[in-house]
Amino acid sequence: MYDLAIHGATLVTGRGRRRANLYVQNGSIAAITDEPAAAERSIDAAGLHLLPGAVDGHVHFQDPGDTSREDFISGSSAAAVGGVTTVIEHTHSHPVRNAGFLREKIEHLRNRSLIDFGLAAHAWPTQLGHHGELWRAGVTFFKVFTCTTHGVPGHDAAHVLGLFRELADLDALCLVHCEDESITAENERTLRATGRLDPAVIAEWRSREAELTALNTVGLLARLTGVRAIAAHVSHAAAVDLLHGEQRRRARLWLETCPQYLYLHEDEILDRGGLRKFTPPARIRSEADADEMWRRVAHGPITHISTDHAPATRAQKTDGSIWDVHFGLPGVETTLNLLVNAAIEGRLSLERVVELVAETPARLYGLSPRKGRLEVGADADLVLVDLTSERVLDDELVISKAGWTPYAGRRINGRVVMTFCRGQLVADNGHPVGEPGFGRFLPGPGYARS
Repeated sequence: MYDLAIHGATLVTGRGRRRANLYVQNGSIAAITDEPAAAERSIDAAGLHLLPGAVDGHVHFQDPGDTSREDFISGSSAAAVGGVTTVIEHTHSHPVRNAGFLREKIEHLRNRSLIDFGLAAHAWPTQLGHHGELWRAGVTFFKVFTCTTHGVPGHDAAHVLGLFRELADLDALCLVHCEDESITAENERTLRATGRLDPAVIAEWRSREAELTALNTVGLLARLTGVRAIAAHVSHAAAVDLLHGEQRRRARLWLETCPQYLYLHEDEILDRGGLRKFTPPARIRSEADADEMWRRVAHGPITHISTDHAPATRAQKTDGSIWDVHFGLPGVETTLNLLVNAAIEGRLSLERVVELVAETPARLYGLSPRKGRLEVGADADLVLVDLTSERVLDDELVISKAGWTPYAGRRINGRVVMTFCRGQLVADNGHPVGEPGFGRFLPGPGYARS
């Protein structure tokens, strides 16, 4: 007898759809078949779609750190409600910079996550040549900044080149925040000198030119060194196309974008102020801009979607100067729902959604075939979705400590109904039901080879 049976759902993978029964034993997918079988618990999922749990490789749960904004219990609860069963986390205020810090963080989080998780380290310009120990200790990737942000020092081109050479020798992965510091610093100096305090300064400070300049450098150096690099939160079509040129020249580049670059418009910050302060900022100026990004999501070269979940409460985002309030948005519990809605609207296929949020990230982060797949032997990380459900997103339903969502008031179709991590129900109809401590630390691929 199986532990869990999900009967009659339409299973969705990147290759297509199939109505079948799925059976779980000891936390893994044990069978996918048309035949009925007995189980300790059976769910009638007729009319529902079954997706692999999402893998969100870019979240900031602030734990340890400023846990007034988020912690791992609240963040993983929000993730579970949103259909995310694995996260890769890094916190800027308490960066993992050596193997000792990594071990301390793993121990700190031992009883604090509802879902499985990996951890990323921060690359530091002063630590060139010393990242191998961290890679072998089990980090999933190295976060790299090209401009000083959130208290983390930026890497200039010379440091990026040296770091990429080192990481290429390790075959280690990096996630690169691309904004050119010489441009952002000069923009900030000019804007502050004129006494500007209006919200429009964010788009001028963290400009398109700053992003494109850094992306150009990072893309070129990635190709020259052969490093495996992810361009983080690529914000607009021109940036995507620039990087695609390097992909065509055989650079080992992956392109991440986030829902805020598909849904939120540049001018929203004029009315919403700090509630729309994130970087790179929203770039959409027209529906045509949004359509251009959606085309690159639906057909490439965008490779995957993460959230860059970096929450703060409404008070923390609005109490103070636009220069001083926190960067960042909550997003881990809304992203899959928004993408399912986009599939229903015809912007992309549901199969492509699975590729973007589960299959590709799992491969990229060295978690496949265990994660991100509906296959016998994979972890039973499962999400049941009701495509017929219609609702309005509401701040009152938010699980994250943020307590708000930038998508409040948006009417969407499709809803995450149930989320299972390794066969264990962790969220049910918008409510986290899992136990903190059930989630396991997932060492990165460097650890597996050591």
